[in-house]
Amino acid sequence: MPEIPSGDVFTGRVLEWHTEEGWGVLASDALPERVWAHFSVIEAEGFRELNADQCVVFTAERAEQDEYHWRAVCVWPKTTAHRRPDEEDGPGYSSGLDVDFDS
Repeated sequence: MPEIPSGDVFTGRVLEWHTEEGWGVLASDALPERVWAHFSVIEAEGFRELNADQCVVFTAERAEQDEYHWRAVCVWPKTTAHRRPDEEDGPGYSSGLDVDFDS
């Protein structure tokens, strides 16, 4: 099995999510095994949960959790903006607006 450094950002999907227990399982083509995830690592406002087949972006570390060898460190639903936890705070984006009026 190739050595994959922890802290890399992966794109994947939710295989299963147990809302009442607050945990689930993620998968990424970049990882050889499935990843255990807890609701507390989901970067979202309000009630934090995921849904089966939902696309996500996540970081993971090698760790024994139940029968899994990988544990999610941060998880973002793919539709939201995200950044690595070790990145400095600052503007994550910029935008501009040009308005032309017809006379």
